[in-house]
Amino acid sequence: MIALLIFGIYLANGGGISQKVSQNLGLRDGIVRVYNQNAATNKVYAEIKGYWASDRTSADGKYLIIGNEGKEFVVTDGKGVYKTGEQIITSKVTTTVGEAATTEIRNLTFNDESAIASLEELQRAYPNADIYLNGELAIDFPEDVNIPIEPNQMATASLMGSRVKFDYCSWDRAIALLKEQYAVGSIEIKIVR
Repeated sequence: MIALLIFGIYLANGGGISQKVSQNLGLRDGIVRVYNQNAATNKVYAEIKGYWASDRTSADGKYLIIGNEGKEFVVTDGKGVYKTGEQIITSKVTTTVGEAATTEIRNLTFNDESAIASLEELQRAYPNADIYLNGELAIDFPEDVNIPIEPNQMATASLMGSRVKFDYCSWDRAIALLKEQYAVGSIEIKIVR
């Protein structure tokens, strides 16, 4: 009887039977639910078992989840940004809730002004935060933008005519791409600190 009581308390503290089963089996619905419930107040990590789509070598490891799109995750290891189901083909994903952190979403609008000034101001307001950009900006000199292709990484920036599109682009990479550019448009900023 005592064992059942302890087991019941263990399951209740861990989110219940369905959450434990989802974690142990790597079921996406449960894993996405854990991320959505905790991402606003904590860093959530994905323990991934899988391989790189490019060369089929192991991609096993622990990654910080920075977003989700449907049942797939956008993750980082601090060196690059990757998407499960695209760059990383997964055989199993489990999540762990990490240290306390706040996630804030802000919008920045540019009206034919320097993009760098506003982004540097944002960095000063949130020192030591991880900042990611999503959205599109029209720029004056698209021919000056050089977007390197990096192996195994998600394309976090792309150029379409005179518009640069960001998709979980890191702050420092966006700064490098927008040097000496004037921008028009709005982008969403995700700040994790």
